[in-house]
Amino acid sequence: MLKNDIFFIQLCFYTIGFLSLAGVITTFLNTYFSSRIYKFYGLYLSVIIAFVAIVYIKNTGDFPKKSNERLLLNLTVDILQVLSHFFFCGFVYFAMVMEDIKFKKLKNIYKTFLYFTVIYLIIVAAFPKFVSRDFVYFLITRIIILVLSVLFYYHLFKNLDRTFFRYLFAAVSFVFISGFLALWDSFSSSGYSKYTGFDYLCYGYFLENLCFVGALIHKYFSIEKEKEITAVAHKQELFTTQKEIQQETIEHIGREIHDNIGQKLTLASLYTQQLEFENKAPQVNNTIENISLIINESIAELRELSKSLIDNAIDVNTISQLIEKECEKIKALKKCNVIYSSNGFSANLKYQEKSILIRIVQEFINNSIKHSKCQNIFVELLSKDNNIVLSLKDDGIGFSPETVQIGQGITNIKKRTALIGGKMELKSGTDNGTQLIIRL
Repeated sequence: MLKNDIFFIQLCFYTIGFLSLAGVITTFLNTYFSSRIYKFYGLYLSVIIAFVAIVYIKNTGDFPKKSNERLLLNLTVDILQVLSHFFFCGFVYFAMVMEDIKFKKLKNIYKTFLYFTVIYLIIVAAFPKFVSRDFVYFLITRIIILVLSVLFYYHLFKNLDRTFFRYLFAAVSFVFISGFLALWDSFSSSGYSKYTGFDYLCYGYFLENLCFVGALIHKYFSIEKEKEITAVAHKQELFTTQKEIQQETIEHIGREIHDNIGQKLTLASLYTQQLEFENKAPQVNNTIENISLIINESIAELRELSKSLIDNAIDVNTISQLIEKECEKIKALKKCNVIYSSNGFSANLKYQEKSILIRIVQEFINNSIKHSKCQNIFVELLSKDNNIVLSLKDDGIGFSPETVQIGQGITNIKKRTALIGGKMELKSGTDNGTQLIIRL
């Protein structure tokens, strides 16, 4: 009897307390993710908690060795041990499958373990005294459990490059070590151990479940990270789809202007020319000539608009070429001098990156011309240390960021920069001009 053994009592209560804490963590994860691995692990914890509790009751209560009560407790302990091995391997199997679907090939081993457990329970129910007394039967059943467990252990060993499997491998290793030490302590020739290996099992439970909790927490953060990556990828895919739809819509409008409205205006121009030729009244001819002139100007403008809408300049040109063309266009208007420079930039950017960068250049130049009263705008595109830096600067009146409310233009630039994963830096001061730096 271990009724007054303080170490044994503390060992039981500390083990049950730790396993209960692991059970709380498992319950939380199962509520959050609802997976079979957490259900099996929860069942495993429940069984070994019951096992420790029954061992405690058996060794601190008044149960003579040959009494029916002690026989029932011994059988319960044996059943709980077999069930704990089954739930343990079930948890490991489903954890491996969750990590990689290829481990479904181990399903036959899992099913074999399930059938063995069911048959074992039937034999216990039919022949309780034989099971409790026959050492050979006990040894054979433990060897079967060991062989089935080693098959899972082998596959974990082959995949130690995965952090999740390292935790599982360490846990299973502690199970084997504690199990062998308990078996050795129980059947050693000296026979002096009053705990018969139970203390080794408790140490093993502590260490193995410490590894299991580490594995589950690691998986929790891995899943959270995967969700975050998936959300970012979805956002990027959505943005790309929106840009494609927008581009297709613009091209469709451009073709409609060219093929439909343009043709009708051309026909109207021909009619006015014919009317001007056939008309004999000089005072009416001037009006007809003006109408024809307006129609022809409209046709020319629509053709330019159509060309710009269906033009794939963003696809075929580099970002450096696009920015340079934009600067030349502004210079031609003679509203402001635009100076462009680059250090031989040749990076191959995606369509949406080029599109957004050219829109940022347009937004900044328009704001500078409209608000800053500048004479010069300096545009610089640099490639350095695998980074892209776009610098836009004017020599206008500037503003104080602390006292002036940021307008919609700067807000749009900030949002556009964030869409392509860039960072924006705005510098300005009264009479010091304004500088915008975009880093990718």
